[in-house]
Amino acid sequence: MNYTILRSTILVFLSSGLCYGAGVLTVDLLSEVAGQSVTFTTSVKPTAEPFMALTWSFNGTTNVITSTSVDVVGPDYENRIILDKSTGSLVLRNLTEKDSGEYDLIIIPHGAGQIQGTAKLDVLTKVSKPTMACPTENLIEGKTSLNLTCDADSFKSRVWMKDGKPLVSGDGFSFHNGNRVLSISPVNRRDTGEFLCNVSNDFSFDTAKCNLEVYYGPDRPIIVQTPIGAELEESVVLSCFADSLPKATFLWTFKHMMMHGYVHYIHEMEEMDLGRYTCTAHNRITGLKASVFHNLHDSSTPISGSMSMFCTVLTMVALISV
Repeated sequence: MNYTILRSTILVFLSSGLCYGAGVLTVDLLSEVAGQSVTFTTSVKPTAEPFMALTWSFNGTTNVITSTSVDVVGPDYENRIILDKSTGSLVLRNLTEKDSGEYDLIIIPHGAGQIQGTAKLDVLTKVSKPTMACPTENLIEGKTSLNLTCDADSFKSRVWMKDGKPLVSGDGFSFHNGNRVLSISPVNRRDTGEFLCNVSNDFSFDTAKCNLEVYYGPDRPIIVQTPIGAELEESVVLSCFADSLPKATFLWTFKHMMMHGYVHYIHEMEEMDLGRYTCTAHNRITGLKASVFHNLHDSSTPISGSMSMFCTVLTMVALISV
């Protein structure tokens, strides 16, 4: 049997001026999430005698199903529909965006006028899980620049955030390619933290995250003498501190001697312990060094001028790969 001719004959018959009922579909606007099912429910009451013909069409041209003595299912709807032949209600499964549009129902009962109804379906698609590749190289303050790229499908909005706060252009941040790319040039220690790319549409939301760690320093070291005023034969502790990520290593130099560690301890200070002590901090990843010196003297002996002197030297060396 030629099903195209059969359906055309039914449609000609349906358009021959027979009356039709209004509001046969209980809902004229439906929405559902892609991948789910939707039911077009009619208000038709089952009758003892089956309908002469029943047809569902999509956007006025595409056959969903035409049911007479046989059922003709459109190729895009095989194994996706369930038809209640007693009421004309239709279940459409495994929805995709392509299913969005207008659905027309026409029923020809025995001994009665044509029944017709129309409903519109809007298939909502969840945003896809966004992807964002985090950098694998070491990020060094003032030297490294980077791009974070956030890709997703079916979204209307894309917002970049850091540590829970929306990002705006400026302070090293810029956005490109429709907010798809976040550029940081150059990175700063304040950029250490969690970056989020939030994508959303009218009914769904998802996020991708990237944790950045920016290496920096060492900053200018600080030497602390304990006690501040020390006399001969007293114990003295010299401590050296410097902000750095990762933590800096420390080297003391005094009269051609070298001592490792951030603390130098003098059990009983003698004349030979007096003089200039230099502390050098070193960051193994940034390759930077910073030095400061401190004059240790016997506080019981008056001296002119300042009691101590500091000097900072920042040395740039080749970056050490880790």
